[in-house]
Amino acid sequence: MWGVMIHGIRRMCVAGLALACTATLAACSHSDNSRQSNVSGIVKIGVLAPSTGGDQGSGRDTQRGAELARSFINAGKEWPGYQPGQIWGPSGHARLSVVTLDTKNDQQHAADEAATLAADRDVAGIVGALDSDATLDASQRAERLQTPFINGDAPLTALTERGLDWFFRAGPDAADYGGAVLSLFRNIEQQRQVAQRVAVLYSNDATGDDLRSTVAEFVEDAGNPIVASAPYEPEGTELPAAVATIRAAAPDVVLTTASSGTGEKIGDAFRAGGYIPPEVVVYGAPVEASRLTEVPGFEVRVSRQAPWSPTIARANPLAAVATERYQQDFGTPMTTNAAMAFTTATILARAIMDADSIDRERVRSALVALDLPGNATIMP
Repeated sequence: MWGVMIHGIRRMCVAGLALACTATLAACSHSDNSRQSNVSGIVKIGVLAPSTGGDQGSGRDTQRGAELARSFINAGKEWPGYQPGQIWGPSGHARLSVVTLDTKNDQQHAADEAATLAADRDVAGIVGALDSDATLDASQRAERLQTPFINGDAPLTALTERGLDWFFRAGPDAADYGGAVLSLFRNIEQQRQVAQRVAVLYSNDATGDDLRSTVAEFVEDAGNPIVASAPYEPEGTELPAAVATIRAAAPDVVLTTASSGTGEKIGDAFRAGGYIPPEVVVYGAPVEASRLTEVPGFEVRVSRQAPWSPTIARANPLAAVATERYQQDFGTPMTTNAAMAFTTATILARAIMDADSIDRERVRSALVALDLPGNATIMP
């Protein structure tokens, strides 16, 4: 298994494909389980996720993933790189509690709820907040309140380029995605002996601009001509004009962002314009890529970034146990958002254990120092 560095104060590593990703964090020796811990009672961590608004399903999965992590930790389950006995589990003196607040997929509300978790709910750290824009503002608020914030699900490159001391990433970003796209293009070009002509259909928001600037640079450097670049509003009001621009360029591959609620709209706009691209590569919410594939004509034309998948995860014993338990507890397969929440919650719990404290400065220092092998997380 191979890992991707957790990006903390600054971007530390951009290598690797985004089609498979693990979190590795930094290095701390195991504590002596025989001595008494300084941590006891209920230890709270905060989770930011949308439970109302346009992405309740993803928010539900995020909360479930964090709750599954809580149950594993409190039950004292042990896996590579993780020994819960000193603080967590039946032989410990602390119990992990998950406090989830609703971001409503809104930047300001996400920031306010981050402040509530830090100031009023007395959490040791925060994980979330799914949406890139919401994560930007929420993590900025957590920075001012000096509260550790771990994100695993928002791929926005700018998140780790702000010089923040309290923000950490445990998932792929746009540069990782760009490397995966280049690998995809090379495989296609080896088969067809021709460079892929690329069009970029991007939402007029932070995620869309990230795709346009980062991924476009990758494909240009590789010699893939960008024949069209068209923005649209996330509400979808400008999609017909943007799709017309793409159609006129007749690209081999369309790279597109799919923010909340846009997957089906993108497919419908192409169909209404009488054009379905030969190949579409989606950057953004996995659920929106799935919705795009459900539009007639797109069934076998869509690829997407996949930081986690049940098929690959089965090779990891911890992931196999987690996915089986998730199915048992919630009656549905584990999703990417659930897996990311499980991962970030266990990372935060491990940092608390290594710090032997819920003091936020000490937890932050433990995150900086943490180093987990790939098999110590459920990410493939």
